[in-house]
Amino acid sequence: MRSFLINTAWFLSPIIVLHLFTFKYYVTDKADLLKLGYIIDLYPNYHDLFQKESENKIMYSEISEQPQEKTFTALTIGDSFSELEGCGYKNYLAQNDGINILHIDRSISNYQIPTLYRLLNGDLFEKYHFKFVILQNIERHYIGNLDHVDPGKKLNCHEMLELSKVKEPSQNTTYKFPSDRVLKFPYYTAQYYLQNTYLMNRVYMTTLSTHLFSVDSKKLLVYDKDLSAIPSNNNPDNVKNLNNHLNNLNDLLNKKGIQLIVLPSPDKYDIYYDYIVDKHLFPKPLFFEHLNKLPKNYIYIDSKKILSEAVKQKKDIYYYDDTHWSPWAAQLVAKEIHQQMILHQDSTVSCSPKL
Repeated sequence: MRSFLINTAWFLSPIIVLHLFTFKYYVTDKADLLKLGYIIDLYPNYHDLFQKESENKIMYSEISEQPQEKTFTALTIGDSFSELEGCGYKNYLAQNDGINILHIDRSISNYQIPTLYRLLNGDLFEKYHFKFVILQNIERHYIGNLDHVDPGKKLNCHEMLELSKVKEPSQNTTYKFPSDRVLKFPYYTAQYYLQNTYLMNRVYMTTLSTHLFSVDSKKLLVYDKDLSAIPSNNNPDNVKNLNNHLNNLNDLLNKKGIQLIVLPSPDKYDIYYDYIVDKHLFPKPLFFEHLNKLPKNYIYIDSKKILSEAVKQKKDIYYYDDTHWSPWAAQLVAKEIHQQMILHQDSTVSCSPKL
């Protein structure tokens, strides 16, 4: 019996060690790239750099709150980059005197351009008054967003409230025993140390020419969809079609006395592409290059230009371990939006809401 127990212990010990290693270093509650790529959390205190910003008071309203106020400076519609709460661009924007923001909850606006078309056909702009609509979307999804456009559909306020009550299925990201992570996580951890460039599950890891994050590493982690979207985003005809839709949305909003502000959020891959050592292995993103050349009726926030300059001056413009930009980037974007609002405020047609 004693011999059996000893042999069993020897057999199970490597499995137990791997589970303990994974339990200690695999994150489930932060840093989406670490979670997706099964990447070791070498810098558990990294996000402490942004702790103060994350405690900012929320200064904006959400449509699901059914605000009593009917007049706002701007309506914001966006993806996860518009859902960063206290350290997001819309909260920094709302900190300016005289600026109040109403946000369309993400549960209502999974596809931002189609959502704006539907809102224009609904009763939102009869019940609320805005000077601007800020349309934000991540670079990798901007073209694909158009696949869901149906200019004939409408979305009314009572429908938005119903949608906001529908909770997404909770994703159980807690550590389970046993789990296939016990094999994936140690394997990708080894690759993190052994490889300069590697696809780690759904995350590309490569090496930068200089330190651009506040960690002891030149590693760059990017979402694989940043790269898979490039063939579509690099097609100039696709970008031209997108621009035509944005101009059309601006024209529709102008009829209601509102100006459209377009905020494309650059993929992390795009912002750091010029610093990749193994650049010959990766396609060059051309989305902003194509978009910048096109005629625009809307107010355009060239966020790539802003953040590309910022990377030269400050670390952590995007998070090291996450797909999103950091509070430093959000502040710069909010500053530019505010400046554009001031510049265009006199050209905004004043309309009273129909109650």
